[in-house]
Amino acid sequence: YRRIVEEGHTLGMHSYSHEYENIYASLENFQQDVGMLRNYLYNETGVGSKFYRFPGGSSNKVSDTDIEDMTAYLNAMGIRYFDWNITGDATGANVTSDEIVERVMSQLPLHQVAVVLMHDAKDKRATVDALPKLIEAIQGMEDGTLILPITEETMLIQHKSG
Repeated sequence: YRRIVEEGHTLGMHSYSHEYENIYASLENFQQDVGMLRNYLYNETGVGSKFYRFPGGSSNKVSDTDIEDMTAYLNAMGIRYFDWNITGDATGANVTSDEIVERVMSQLPLHQVAVVLMHDAKDKRATVDALPKLIEAIQGMEDGTLILPITEETMLIQHKSG
């Protein structure tokens, strides 16, 4: 996390535990998970993150708590949440790195601002392999497409507005 900050990248939050059944069981559980993560990241980096992505997205089907209550909490904390509008690797099927690159590149021209969902996890090795190829492909686009960090000026991409 320190390296993310030191290299000038945006430090975003996703979840402390990533345990859907616990996080989404109540507003209090959600608040506790966000608070634990925010405190941990601040203690590690000295930066208070202002960006969040819901596990499963704001349109998830597992939450027992109204998403509007959670988004109201985030708003009150000065935290902006983002979803995605391009899915890189979030399918049940095993995909190759080339398939991920092809999927993302075919969807990019459809969006003025794109947020790509990708995962860095043990079972997502193809994603890790796809990332350098994807960066190179985007940087090679001749239409002015840029890779930019999420900032307070970034257009919100949200499945559920809140």
